[in-house]
Amino acid sequence: MTDPHEATEPQPLQAAHLHDLRFISAPTLSPDGARAVYVASEIVPGSGDAPPRYRHRLRLVDLDDGRDRPFSAGEADRSPQWSPAGDAVAFLAPLRAEATKPGAAAQLHVIATSGGEARALTDFAAGVLGHRWLPSGDALVMTRGDWLDEAGTKGLGRVIEARQHRQDGVGWVKTGTVEAWRVGEGDAERLWTFDMAPSSLDVAPDGERVVYLAPRDQDEADMGRSRLWSRPLSGGDAVDLLGRSGTFSDPSVSPDARLVAFYEPADPEDFGSPATLCVVAAGGGESRPLTQDVAAAPSVAGDTRIGEHPVTPRWDGDGLVIAINREGRSALARVDLTGAVSDGVGGDRVVTAFDARAGRKLAIVETPTRTAQLHVVDEDGRERCLTSWNDELLAGLTSGEPMPGRTITGGDAQELTYWRIEPRTPRADRALVVQVHGGPHTNYGYGFVFEFHLLAASGYTVVYGNPRGGSSFGAAFAGAIRGAYGTVDADDVLAIVDDALARHERPDAPVHLTGGSYGGFMTNWLVGHTDRFRSAVTQRSICNWTSFYGTSDIGPYFAENELGTAPWDDAERLWDRSPLKYVANVRTPTLIIHSEGDHRCPIEQAEQWFSALKRLDQAPTRLLRFPDEGHELSRSGRPDRRVQRLEAIVGWFEEHA
Repeated sequence: MTDPHEATEPQPLQAAHLHDLRFISAPTLSPDGARAVYVASEIVPGSGDAPPRYRHRLRLVDLDDGRDRPFSAGEADRSPQWSPAGDAVAFLAPLRAEATKPGAAAQLHVIATSGGEARALTDFAAGVLGHRWLPSGDALVMTRGDWLDEAGTKGLGRVIEARQHRQDGVGWVKTGTVEAWRVGEGDAERLWTFDMAPSSLDVAPDGERVVYLAPRDQDEADMGRSRLWSRPLSGGDAVDLLGRSGTFSDPSVSPDARLVAFYEPADPEDFGSPATLCVVAAGGGESRPLTQDVAAAPSVAGDTRIGEHPVTPRWDGDGLVIAINREGRSALARVDLTGAVSDGVGGDRVVTAFDARAGRKLAIVETPTRTAQLHVVDEDGRERCLTSWNDELLAGLTSGEPMPGRTITGGDAQELTYWRIEPRTPRADRALVVQVHGGPHTNYGYGFVFEFHLLAASGYTVVYGNPRGGSSFGAAFAGAIRGAYGTVDADDVLAIVDDALARHERPDAPVHLTGGSYGGFMTNWLVGHTDRFRSAVTQRSICNWTSFYGTSDIGPYFAENELGTAPWDDAERLWDRSPLKYVANVRTPTLIIHSEGDHRCPIEQAEQWFSALKRLDQAPTRLLRFPDEGHELSRSGRPDRRVQRLEAIVGWFEEHA
């Protein structure tokens, strides 16, 4: 492709423009609500043999005058946390001498808000996992691992006892102990060793204890479950607050230290049901749900979200601020302890991360035509946008504008919502590209997707919507495909295609198909059941549920929850739902894109699909493998690999016009 940087006139969006984008994450308000820190990420060009990479640095914003300036000068700075007095920010980053080394351990740093250099408080070999300030402000509680991997360093055989011994985005799950430490200036004290590795640590405002999530034993860890624990900082045993395991997330202790808020699925045994905001007494007991059939956490798809996007519920007096996900939108809302909900930052857009303190709310907001920006909502409800990242770049490109969401009636009288982007300069054949989202319990909607705009700039009408199984449309909608993948969800995708074609300027235009993860499963399924697509690109896909069960990091509990069985109980049921059973029907030219380090949908799935298609030799088939990448290649993979992937998708559709 032509280098977009050499052009003197505005050109259509190209894959290489990805390198020019800036990404923001981790919005964090100061205790008095007057300032904010966030992480700004950019892509640093490659040099010599070094490939391009991401650089992450903190920025400091004055919320009253909007002044936004660089705050840190590292290479991989993340997880900012304001001190209780607002005079310092703690964050994680590699030591400066190791900053650009791949896999460098993150250490705890502190930087004064008055300026100056950041100071490293730790130098642990395996780094720091998480951190929180103590209310006194003179120290932090942090967690660190003592990882052992002699097999990896010495090339020896690896002894494995845990079922989940590999994890997507991590690789080999590290073994060893995890410890809690109290760390201050020139002072570090080990507090205790956890029985199992914790996550989502929060410190009670009275400074008496911490709450965190951790499995009770390896069996719970292997099945993706954890428990909500409270432990005194002064010493003592951990208390299991709920007395049960589940798929919990984001615990948050109330200002009076009497309650703990957290998320769990509306149906605790179905993690695909809507995320529900719950509270439990700080001493333990039965939890109480505050939201019901509306998702209390955002899950709208997007591909320009580098870094951390926290959605932990934030206490606001006797209520909580959360981001509610409704029909492809994600909006800030306040939920009181009776369950009454009042919306804040809403509209046809997506809140991907937020914080709330001192009467103010801080949010990262994106729309279908604008990448993420930092917004503040003042105590009087007035909202202001504080940034304009990528606006100048994207304004000079001729990308398409999304059409308003359209609701149609599909099979079984089910209402379905979809969107389309019409190109400003259509192709001669007026071709369409249909996108199927992953998950399946995520959704398309009002987020920004660079890939969609790239396809539109290449002349394609881009169609994307929400078949049953997706989130943000209620529990019944999400649960409709449980045990029935490839039934009503496949019908819904085809109903969206039918409606889009009926409203298209050429109803006989060719239609191309693509999707990743669950969307890859659906791509494989559809090309095995219909010949109506001109070509297809299947990405990080599933073709065989039986082998997925034993090779995916989430295989057993995902397959049992979503398909309803294990291979030894009902192998035929898994085989009936597997696209590989129907591969002999495929006549659609298919490009397969997969990452070799994908532990969510392992590359053996791509290899099976590719081998079968090549052996049958009934349609052109190609496999594109990416080394050293996991399931998140399309969203956070190495920049040059992301560009290669995008160019391959557009190229395949053009090759099979």
